[in-house]
Amino acid sequence: MADLLESLRGFISPELISRTSSELGESEPATAKAFSGALPAVLGGLVNRSNEPGFMGSLFNMIRHSDRGLLSNITNTVPGAPGSTVPEGNQFLSQIFGNNVDGISGALSNFAGVKSTTVSAILGYIAPLVLGFLGKKTHDDELDEAGLSSYLSSQKSSIMSALPAGLGSMLGLGGAGAAAAAAAPHLERPVQPPVTERVHHTPPPVPEKKTNWLWPLLLGLAALLLLMFGLRNCNDENDTETVTTEPVTTEETTVATEEDTVVTTETETETSTAFTEREIPGGVVLNIPPNGIESKLVAFIEDENKAVDKTSWFSFDRLNFDTGSARIQPQSQEQIDNIAKILKAYPQVNIKIGGYTDNVGQPASNLKLSQDRAQAVKAAIQKLGIDASRLEAEGYGEQHPVADNTTEQGRAQNRRIDVLVTKK
Repeated sequence: MADLLESLRGFISPELISRTSSELGESEPATAKAFSGALPAVLGGLVNRSNEPGFMGSLFNMIRHSDRGLLSNITNTVPGAPGSTVPEGNQFLSQIFGNNVDGISGALSNFAGVKSTTVSAILGYIAPLVLGFLGKKTHDDELDEAGLSSYLSSQKSSIMSALPAGLGSMLGLGGAGAAAAAAAPHLERPVQPPVTERVHHTPPPVPEKKTNWLWPLLLGLAALLLLMFGLRNCNDENDTETVTTEPVTTEETTVATEEDTVVTTETETETSTAFTEREIPGGVVLNIPPNGIESKLVAFIEDENKAVDKTSWFSFDRLNFDTGSARIQPQSQEQIDNIAKILKAYPQVNIKIGGYTDNVGQPASNLKLSQDRAQAVKAAIQKLGIDASRLEAEGYGEQHPVADNTTEQGRAQNRRIDVLVTKK
């Protein structure tokens, strides 16, 4: 059968690369490299899932029911331009990558040396291209579900050999060694030399009695090193900030609503992890860090000179979610409990919960994830006895970043949940 990867490479012309680099503000060599990694990545994800029960049926239905003009329509545009990303393509990417879209995009961004937004645009172009090509293939060759599965399986070796280093493991296809083996299945396993040959080149063993003293010495040194390392870690824990999905790096982060811009003021040198007790109305005592969201929220509420506005947002600093999910991790409950206690102590206060993501992945998916996370936090607070009328939740997706999305640290800061006081 015709090589799937080579057939699709025929659609990635020098003209397309040139127009894409201009559209996305990248160099042509880097753009070409991004295409060269993204195409086998999409196909690799597809091949990896093709053996899963039920997947081929779902894929076959998607292909057969997709727009017959999808292939010609997508080839008339370029990544990043209107029409280059279509709903069928986004659904296709979600099916083959699942929650790992961000990880795949980040790996391709590092591989090609391009922005993550560039990778997202190229993936959004390639997905419907692959979908449209397979649709034409199944129609022209009259392939049924089993025929399509067989065709994809036959393409595995060429796809794996084209994957950038490390992506095979991320896709569940194995590492470079597996790719090489798949690319050359006809090679026989190397014949091991006779045992006598190996023994001839092996130095004579050292008598055991001369090495008995060495093992206790090595074990003693290892124990000493472990002890020193453990003591150092204990000392460092007092100065290490808790790693969260939404780290706080500013004393006060001012994030605007949809119509406003983002402003960051008063940069914080370091967030202390030392907890202190603070009493609030009702005799409730909170055990909280002085620079955490609870301290900032109480200070804002109690300061009569601080008026309610649309810019004074405060970031959770000990709130974690499962990757790519709105499921709140159990260790986050302590901070959610504190927010509920503050709202009970100040019954006149209403708040809005805002969800944000970085710019990796599709904007529509990011917006939905941010909305789901904001709603999850709202539901968790409401479950603790806070009336729903006092709570709002809205997701802003990748809007209003507070840090540079081109770095991992910046992207981590942009994945956050914020709180805005709307009434006090």
